[in-house]
Amino acid sequence: MRALITASFHPDGLARLRRHMEVVHDDWRVSQKIHFDGTEFAALIREQRADVLIVEADLVHEEVLDGCDLKLIGCCRGDPVNVGVERATAKGIPVLFAPGRNADAVADLTLAQMLCLARHVYTVNSLLKSGQMRFASTKDYLGVYGAYGGFELGGVTVGVVGFGAIGRAVTRRLQGFGSTVLAYDPFVPADEMVELGVRSSDLDELVAQADIVTIHCPEVPETLGLINRARIESMKPGALFLNLARASIVDDDALYEAVRSGRLGGVALDVFRDEPVQPDNRFVQLPNCLVTPHLGGATRDVVRHQTDLIVDGIERYLRGERPPHIANPEVLSR
Repeated sequence: MRALITASFHPDGLARLRRHMEVVHDDWRVSQKIHFDGTEFAALIREQRADVLIVEADLVHEEVLDGCDLKLIGCCRGDPVNVGVERATAKGIPVLFAPGRNADAVADLTLAQMLCLARHVYTVNSLLKSGQMRFASTKDYLGVYGAYGGFELGGVTVGVVGFGAIGRAVTRRLQGFGSTVLAYDPFVPADEMVELGVRSSDLDELVAQADIVTIHCPEVPETLGLINRARIESMKPGALFLNLARASIVDDDALYEAVRSGRLGGVALDVFRDEPVQPDNRFVQLPNCLVTPHLGGATRDVVRHQTDLIVDGIERYLRGERPPHIANPEVLSR
């Protein structure tokens, strides 16, 4: 067997795979190339004589699947949305993927942003460094002390929208601070949430009761515009809002108006309608909006996580066992 890997992959995983097959690694972050053209990508796969393909950002749709003879596909994503799973299934090609690969990374950034908003870290840091915050008297210091002291996470209610791998990782961290957590996810039974120390809530109740709302649901047709104007307007005055999922889940205009007017106490965003986000983006310009350019899953550790998940699955498949994360398990019976 021969594998072509265009995903970012850890050296240890490459060494493990090389015990089973030849490996060609062309990391897309190094080459700075994403294969969008299926015909061109299929030609490359044929040229490399690869029957195992492991991707992260490349599109593997019908043109690729029909244009070369693949035996196995690994997708280094939490959901293999860039792979034509239906066509792969018709051709009997197992599609492995890497759920939860970036859950800890996104959860860490969520808590970091949450703490920065709660304690005004970014604002105070900027004011001090720019010379706009000075202490000529005790009165000056006491003014800052009262205005920017913020609050503790242990004393508030946090609403987690989406209770998958990332939502659960965020919840575990919040529980360490002593926060009360409400969670909304129509696909997770309420008793399962209770077992994890979380109160199941409907979405309207959650956004109205939470002091902080954080979004961690996937981008699917059912979640487009899920956080609409009415829900944003029902949030507590001064509440915080975080979106590290997808911009399409939230009504952009309603959120912007709520932040600009000061009705919401602060917002943290890692995702935007137009990406990569630019300095002139209207949210970037808001003083009470903390922004990062879609870095939630960008830690070096994520590469190891996705590598281990894919290589573990391939090794199980080669032993004749069922891989733990396979998008089309029905092909195994063939």
